[in-house]
Amino acid sequence: MKNITYHFWNNAIFCTMLGFSLSAHADLESSIKLGRAALIANHPHAAESYFKQALSESANLPESAQIRALSGLGYAALWLGHDHLGERVYRKGIAIAKTDADKNTMRIGLARALIGLGRPNEAYEILQGETSISPGAALQSAIAANLLDWNTRAAGLLREAAPNGHYVGPDWLQRLYGETADFVGFALKPHINVGYHYSSDSDHNINQIYDAGVTIPGAGLGDNLLNPTMWHVYYRQTQITDSVGQVGISTLSGGWATSLNRDWKYWLQGGVGTSRSWTFGQVAGQLSYQPNDDWGLDLGVDRAPIRTDQAVQNRILMNTMSLGGFGRLRDVGTLAASYFNQQFSDGNHRNGVVARVTPEFYSFDSIPVSLGVQGYFRYYVSGQVPSDGYFNPLHYREALGYVIYVQKFSPFWIMRLYAGFGSQTVDGTTTPVKDIYGTLSGLVSPYVQVSLTGGYTQVASVYGGGPGYHRSYVQANLSIPFN
Repeated sequence: MKNITYHFWNNAIFCTMLGFSLSAHADLESSIKLGRAALIANHPHAAESYFKQALSESANLPESAQIRALSGLGYAALWLGHDHLGERVYRKGIAIAKTDADKNTMRIGLARALIGLGRPNEAYEILQGETSISPGAALQSAIAANLLDWNTRAAGLLREAAPNGHYVGPDWLQRLYGETADFVGFALKPHINVGYHYSSDSDHNINQIYDAGVTIPGAGLGDNLLNPTMWHVYYRQTQITDSVGQVGISTLSGGWATSLNRDWKYWLQGGVGTSRSWTFGQVAGQLSYQPNDDWGLDLGVDRAPIRTDQAVQNRILMNTMSLGGFGRLRDVGTLAASYFNQQFSDGNHRNGVVARVTPEFYSFDSIPVSLGVQGYFRYYVSGQVPSDGYFNPLHYREALGYVIYVQKFSPFWIMRLYAGFGSQTVDGTTTPVKDIYGTLSGLVSPYVQVSLTGGYTQVASVYGGGPGYHRSYVQANLSIPFN
């Protein structure tokens, strides 16, 4: 009798536990199905909630169910712009995935998250070896390659993603493929560039700059399997007007930009400028080294006239050399700093530093918008204070804090708005300053790329500065492909 009772209770306990297990499994499957239904109905918030609920119940359930929940949660998170959550979810999925198909799904999702977080190098590396067997992996690799300016490679990846030019997959991926193909195709075509710049300040210094040029991709001094060498020819007409007079500058220049390999890239441009009886040489260039998304170095040079009437009349050229770099702590932020030296043709010289600290941005749930902050610091010491037509205190310091608004309309259409407030100190006199500006850039169609910039600042520049100084400016650039 005792044994019968024992077995009865033992079986009852087992059946009760089995009932709980089956109930939990049913709840999990129900949450996953509801999450998938929410995604199909275009309700990513609800989907994210259902998949989170499923994962909270999945600790003792099959890994295949966890994979389905993680995949759905990652998809919903990226839809909502939760790139950090997407990264964590897909990394967890990679760690437990057993089949090649599941691993592929998780790697593609992780690459999408990393692209959203501004880490295209890492996204590209994660998908290596899978692009030839997965159209999704090839497409995300193409996006990463384009963001890294490896457009020859990006074009090859797009052919792997859709050999006949038509991507097979969901509508949103077909649209993404089309946008990427437009952007890569645009970068590989020769195009005409036109631009206009207007600025006016409280010293009555008005600058109007008209640019026209041609960019032609071709073979040259770099790794053309990554990107063509981009050959440039530009003509610039500058009109400078102030309360004293008016003067013009004409410049004709040429140069190229190329990637030496995956880590090194550079661009160089030089030419000749004239203003009345003054003829001068002008040059600008930069050499960059960035082995990954976490740090990089760059060296820059620039030789150009100072754009004020008096400085041009006095034939003042400013020669600038800068050396800087950046470092990123993941999930924390980025620190960038540079040293610069400026030599002026009137014998003056200047040494200074610039630093920026940018914590990781916050992304909203329902819209593709991010908010961030940035700390900015600049300091320099000048050798003398001539009256040759440019702003040149012996000691200058500025410190500002910026609030930054970023909206991504697509991976290639971005708007950024900056509002900075702080102070500047000019030879011991401190005054409050503000700096407000915005940029909008993207591809209007396969035939027009546009970049718009505008702003208002009280921060000093070489053109003017000090208490009460302010400057407003707008700039527009268009690139139109041909052939």
